[in-house]
Amino acid sequence: MVVVGGGPVGSTLGLLVPGALVLEAGRFPRDKPCGEGLLPAGVEVLRRAGIELQEAGYPAIAGIQYRAPGAPWARAALSGTPGRGVRRLRFDRLLAATAGVRPGCRVLGLRQLPSGVEVQTSEGAVGAEAVVVAAGIGSPLVRQLGWASPRGDAQRFGLVGHLEAVGGDGDIVVSLLPSFETYLAPVGEREVLVAVLGSRAALRSAAGDREERYRRLLAAAHPELAGAPLSGPVWGAGPFPRPVTQVASGRVFLAGDASGFLDPLTGDGITAGLQQVEFLAQALAEDLTSAAARYRRWHRAQWRRRRMVGYLARQLSGRPSLTRRALRGLAERPAALERLINVSQGSSGWGALGAADWAALLNWGRR
Repeated sequence: MVVVGGGPVGSTLGLLVPGALVLEAGRFPRDKPCGEGLLPAGVEVLRRAGIELQEAGYPAIAGIQYRAPGAPWARAALSGTPGRGVRRLRFDRLLAATAGVRPGCRVLGLRQLPSGVEVQTSEGAVGAEAVVVAAGIGSPLVRQLGWASPRGDAQRFGLVGHLEAVGGDGDIVVSLLPSFETYLAPVGEREVLVAVLGSRAALRSAAGDREERYRRLLAAAHPELAGAPLSGPVWGAGPFPRPVTQVASGRVFLAGDASGFLDPLTGDGITAGLQQVEFLAQALAEDLTSAAARYRRWHRAQWRRRRMVGYLARQLSGRPSLTRRALRGLAERPAALERLINVSQGSSGWGALGAADWAALLNWGRR
């Protein structure tokens, strides 16, 4: 099998499938905009693949906080295995080295054959029984396959940076402001990632270049970080969401952000991608001929669940009075938010949320 893309998703698949050839166009170490907050379900997938993040020194994430001006904080504790802050500069290199990724090899095209797939690379043609494209959002191969979906009108964007600071009290922190949101994750002993998310107009409402706009928006949500030094560049991200029309056909499969990119506010992207390749590795091992159909059904259910959780998260933003009401309800009933996080990472189904949980999440009976 050939895996296109040596990021966390592609490298993990390489660990799960003996003999897989993982090709990566870039070279390590490398950086890219990413939420970098790995939920417990993702940590467990890596553990089953032989990677222990605690031993590798990645900081623990104990919970997720939601904050808004004039409202109490709502916090969900992550039960069982803690999440981890995974700084991509270190994380990608660790997984790629362990999985034996071949860097500097660009995949130029794919051609499905009756008995497999021909992979055209910058180093020549390679034959494979199956190919998994895990080359990230907007992969040219997805467009080449004809599986890219037209972009919708309601597009959102992000500004992503890292700061030399201690933040979040060991938690992921989502701050909901009237016109934008921020997502903070601890990714090192003295380093935090902060992403600013919103419409194009909201992110351009602050004056200056990209870094200056990022600084001004960051200070509005996290004044305690206003003077913290940047530890790298400020990245632009988006537009999102970026769905696809197809995730598997014949012997070609999409995984990770290449299989569709949702709003990053929930911070579950890496976790979802790791779960995808764990399912896919098992499906391919059991029956290659039925793997595409099985994966399409499984991925469709995962996408619906993640999209619904993202929708609920975004409803907490943009309308200050509703945001305050919702956070009061969730602060009084933290178990509701904890159950929603478990639904988001796939460890629980929607049935785990009772009537009282929905009342807290949807502001019922509150003013």
